[in-house]
Amino acid sequence: MSDNGMQLDSQQPSNGRHAARVILGVLGAALIAFCVWAMSVYARGGDPLAWATGSAAFQTTAEEDQPADQDAAVSQEASQTLKLTTDDVYTALETLQFDGTDVSLEKDAVHVVLSADGIWVEEASADAPTDMALACAQRSAALATWASEQGVGIPSVTWICEDGSGAVRMAVTMPTDGAPTAGDLSTLLSAATGYGISGNAYAQLDAGDVSQFAGIAPTLPDGTAVSIDATVTSAGENLSASDVATRQKDVGSGTVGVTGSGTSTTSSTGASSLGSSSSSSATGTQSGSGSSDSAVQDAKVRVTVTIDARADGGSSSSYTVSLNPDATAYDALVATGASVNARSTAMGVYVAAINGYAEKDQGGESGWKYAVNGSYPNYSAGACTLSDGDAVTWVYVTSA
Repeated sequence: MSDNGMQLDSQQPSNGRHAARVILGVLGAALIAFCVWAMSVYARGGDPLAWATGSAAFQTTAEEDQPADQDAAVSQEASQTLKLTTDDVYTALETLQFDGTDVSLEKDAVHVVLSADGIWVEEASADAPTDMALACAQRSAALATWASEQGVGIPSVTWICEDGSGAVRMAVTMPTDGAPTAGDLSTLLSAATGYGISGNAYAQLDAGDVSQFAGIAPTLPDGTAVSIDATVTSAGENLSASDVATRQKDVGSGTVGVTGSGTSTTSSTGASSLGSSSSSSATGTQSGSGSSDSAVQDAKVRVTVTIDARADGGSSSSYTVSLNPDATAYDALVATGASVNARSTAMGVYVAAINGYAEKDQGGESGWKYAVNGSYPNYSAGACTLSDGDAVTWVYVTSA
């Protein structure tokens, strides 16, 4: 009994060591298998410890990039399929608002041209100059804001307002990027790329410090400058309700004014001063003149215009322009397409700046003077009528 008991006691430690080796072998195999599995999970961008932490917050760069790339692809596809049509613009105009004020227009009262270069809107208005100018600026800003929200890259809105005879009362180009959503006329026009107001409208405009012209002259879809008569004419503006209504009808039908090619046709009230790309004239053809388009073209005068800003650090450039027979030295300047800042005074139109070179830049007596055929008139350029072959020079001087 005692021997048997001693033999059993000696075998117990041996069996325990064998069992431990088995357990360690199993655990080692499990650990190796887990490592192999974990490496494969990591290789696929996963988290092998997510089961232990209870969180899926850990992601590899590959996982984070994949949804972003998919979103970018979807966004790009959406932008490529997003379209804007002329009908969309007309619809927007019918509900147009500026700072809570209704500035809408019916489709049949305006003419719209849409291209990748911008939106052009032409309307006829019988409103008093102050109301007309504010409405023109507000509508251009509101439509520019709307165009920006469409996300199709339209750069600007050009709004052109006429009287009952087709003469341009005001034109303004408003950028879609950062167009103002509130403000008075001065604030709105200061945000414009450029604008111009006719001499007749400006003379009656209660606009405070608003200049008659500023910035880059508004252009038609074909790139030619919008034709604006900068002088005060004896005929004045045609704000007859019946004439403006007729003009609105013709504008709304698209038979006159701005077109995709920048050309226009003759309406019952006369030729549009907006659309002709064959002339750089700053004065529009008025209705009731009794002359045909061909007769007016035959009567054009050609003059050369030199703008010399060297005294203010600029350069000297020359142009040849065609003008109506009664055009002035000021008309010739505007017809070059230069950016002109001018104002109406008791002595006539006064040019304060050309292409950004302004009076008093080089001292209190510096500014612009003009000469015709080498002589310097002692009266306003707006009163100096030109003849065929004349040479007009606008020169920046540093003393009176």
